[in-house]
Amino acid sequence: MPVNVAQYNNVAVLAVKEELAGESVPAFVQAAQKCLAEGQCQIVVDGTHLEGLDSAGLEALVDLQNQCEERLGTVKLCHFDAVCSKILEITRLSRRFEMYDDLESAVKSFA
Repeated sequence: MPVNVAQYNNVAVLAVKEELAGESVPAFVQAAQKCLAEGQCQIVVDGTHLEGLDSAGLEALVDLQNQCEERLGTVKLCHFDAVCSKILEITRLSRRFEMYDDLESAVKSFA
């Protein structure tokens, strides 16, 4: 599975492996929906092993952010490389997400 889910106190961490693009997006959406169904609305998307991001991946991130906000939560991003960060900047989606250099800082930001 291209997405690993971990729990850090009350924060769900979705670690994306390889790409958040094309055929891998449904697995990400499924993992995210499971977190939401379990009442998780504070989510970190860990891009440590993220190798690519396309429009479907961006849409999945925005949809997840919208669903978390409806539940008074949010999505934060960490470890997004320069290319993925630039994609978020160009699409102006960097304004929608708090971004962190490391997982620990992202998780602690919910405290």
